[in-house]
Amino acid sequence: MNYEGRRIAVLGMGKSGLALAEELSRRQAKVFVSDAGSAEQLSEAAARLEELGAAYETGGHSAKVLENEIIVISPGVSIRHPLIQRALAQGIKVLGEVEIAWELSEAPFIAVTGTNGKSTTATLIDRMLGEKSILAGNIGVPLVSEVGRVSADGFVTAEISSFQLESVDRFRPHIAILTNVTPDHLDRHPDLEEYFAAKARLFARMKSTDLAVFSADDPQAARMCRMLREHRLPHWLPGFAEPDNAEIPQIMTFSVEGPVERGAWYADGTLWYRDGAEAVPVVKWEGFEGLPGPHNIANALAAAAAAMYLRTAPESIRAALAAHKPLHYRMEKVCKHNGVQFVNDSKATNVSSVIAAIDAYKDGFLALIAGGKDKGFDFDPLGRHIAAHCELALLIGEAGDRLEAAIRKFGNPRIYRAASLKEAVEAGYREAAERGGGTVLLSPACSSFDMFKNAEERGRLFSEYAEAIC
Repeated sequence: MNYEGRRIAVLGMGKSGLALAEELSRRQAKVFVSDAGSAEQLSEAAARLEELGAAYETGGHSAKVLENEIIVISPGVSIRHPLIQRALAQGIKVLGEVEIAWELSEAPFIAVTGTNGKSTTATLIDRMLGEKSILAGNIGVPLVSEVGRVSADGFVTAEISSFQLESVDRFRPHIAILTNVTPDHLDRHPDLEEYFAAKARLFARMKSTDLAVFSADDPQAARMCRMLREHRLPHWLPGFAEPDNAEIPQIMTFSVEGPVERGAWYADGTLWYRDGAEAVPVVKWEGFEGLPGPHNIANALAAAAAAMYLRTAPESIRAALAAHKPLHYRMEKVCKHNGVQFVNDSKATNVSSVIAAIDAYKDGFLALIAGGKDKGFDFDPLGRHIAAHCELALLIGEAGDRLEAAIRKFGNPRIYRAASLKEAVEAGYREAAERGGGTVLLSPACSSFDMFKNAEERGRLFSEYAEAIC
């Protein structure tokens, strides 16, 4: 797309909004940036926009946004926002940063989405491919500022969220991976089916020369795989094109539970791969301390399927797995004292991710810290898992009552209602130390906004309290 002289509104002055404003201004677009935050909060971003010569407004999104040909929304702005619905009704093009970055990129995209595991999977793929790949997207680095760094013979490895997929239109990754779909973000999406449909947008424009990779173990991922094969991906919101589905991409699956027809699987302590008649052993699953738990075997399989499809050497795959360390606040080991280890999983904000974390540490004494702002999940599956595998549940925040009720349905482990995260950390340590050691695991299953600014602040404070003990 030629952006010169085109009037483009960018909603949001965060990292991706500023990166978009810089790139579009460089391409001679007439950029207008709008943010709901106050002028005081956004003073640094506003100063940068003034340097670029871009117009902007703070304090809310006004009708000025509708005076543009294209509106580019940040992931924090829902496609259901009244102003965006007005824009779509008026025929104004609404896109997200992913779409713009893809149009600007010379390199094909390897795109990873899913409720859980997408950050780890994308990071592993990037490391397996080495210098041929750049990593960006929902993982914290704006795509639009990175795609210019990779040539046509390389790859953009992108973690992409459902919020970002709401606004894609023509976006077509060369390889697309769905790790799983479990209930999450239902405070943004009205139901699981719309969340599922957002994830499906990743596959809607793929061609027969592309590759789609799905978990064979996750029921919703397997359902999407079937729908793609049958040319019946779900329709999308009004104002956006329906899925193309004229061509079906090549399809692979991955499974922790055993062999698949085409793709990657785990059996007898080994990761296997098949793209044809013969199964090939890729790597023995041993010595990968940075990838605890069965869910990380699944992440490694998804990454290995993509890497092997691109003819990556098994030695490079093993090196990437061995070098991997848990991402910040995702199953991150903080420290150990008197036989008690502290594990920071602050970004586990849904039920399935906490169940996976418990599974990684259930073989010893486990004190789980959970709770926070209630996102409306069904806590019964988590309550059953806590009752079965946690000796102590330390509950914090406004979701504490519902979590306790769910646990009591299935058993009677010790439950401690802590008034603060610091109190929970200290109580968990005391109990574990008295038992001769164990794990104090922060894995909340809730958002952080009742007690903290965000999951990062919650994770930082947990680590600080743990390190004070160590």
